[in-house]
Amino acid sequence: MSSEIKVDTISEKTSANGVVIDGVTLKDSKIGGTITIPGSTGTMALTSDISAGGLEAAQQFRLTASITATGFNDITSNLEVPDTENQGNMGSLVSESSGIFSFSETGYYAVIVQASVNGAQPRIYTYSTNDNSSYAEISWAGIIADSGGAVGFSMVILDITNTTNDKVKFKSYMHSNGGTIYGSTTASISAFTFLKLGDT
Repeated sequence: MSSEIKVDTISEKTSANGVVIDGVTLKDSKIGGTITIPGSTGTMALTSDISAGGLEAAQQFRLTASITATGFNDITSNLEVPDTENQGNMGSLVSESSGIFSFSETGYYAVIVQASVNGAQPRIYTYSTNDNSSYAEISWAGIIADSGGAVGFSMVILDITNTTNDKVKFKSYMHSNGGTIYGSTTASISAFTFLKLGDT
C-alpha cells in the first residue's frame, strides 16, 4: 500500500539544524548526503555541500578626506559606504567602527585596497588580527618613488574562521618629505573592497 503526503512547507524543528529526509539533510539551500536518482539504479554521493555559485557578498568603503599626516597612522575616520550615482553594496557581511572592519560570517574574503596618492612614498597598509588584539601587516598599496602621482592596488585573501577575533584595519604612511593620499565624498578614488568568495 502506498501513501502520499502533500504539504506546502516543511520547516526545521531547531533553527539552523536543517531537515533530514531519508538520510539527506536539507539546510540553508544546501544538500549534504546521498541523493537517489529517481528511475535509476545508481546513486550520486556528495562529498561536500551543494550551494549556489558566485560571490556571496561584495562591499566597498571609501576614504572621504585626504590624508597628509607623516609617518604611520591608523585610518580611523573619514570612511563611508559609497552612496552617489549607482554605487552600492551587495550584502552587509562586513561592518566598520573606528577603522576596525569586522565580519559577521566566516569564509574566504578578498580584501582589495585602491590608493590614489601623490608625493613622497605614500601608501596604505593592510593589517589583520586573529586574536582581536595583535595586528600584523599583510599587504600595502601606493608608490615607493619620491614624487609623482599614481594609483596603487593591493589584494589579499583572508580565511576568516572566527567572527569575534578575526578583523582588519588599515594604516596610512607618509614620508617626512610630504605627500597625499586622496579621498573624496563623491568618487571612490581611495577605497577598500571586501568580496566574500565562499565558505571556509
